[in-house]
Amino acid sequence: MLFMEIPFVVENNRIDRETVRGELAALDISENLRNEAFEAVYNLKKRGISFDEKDIKQAVMLERLFSKLGIPYRLAEVSEFA
Repeated sequence: MLFMEIPFVVENNRIDRETVRGELAALDISENLRNEAFEAVYNLKKRGISFDEKDIKQAVMLERLFSKLGIPYRLAEVSEFA
């Protein structure tokens, strides 16, 4: 299992929400994952998303998008939220 931890930083609020929604909608990922990712970016508490081995492709797509938009994230094998 892989976890993507997304801390909240003030700069996240400077990223246009509609831009993030549009970019997430363009990815070939599940609707549930889109919602989780969006909520994690703008939530004041540090959040994370878990991926099974079969979801690694989706994790890579999110990783590229977050890098492109300047959204901080960290990949981990163990979740801090468990």
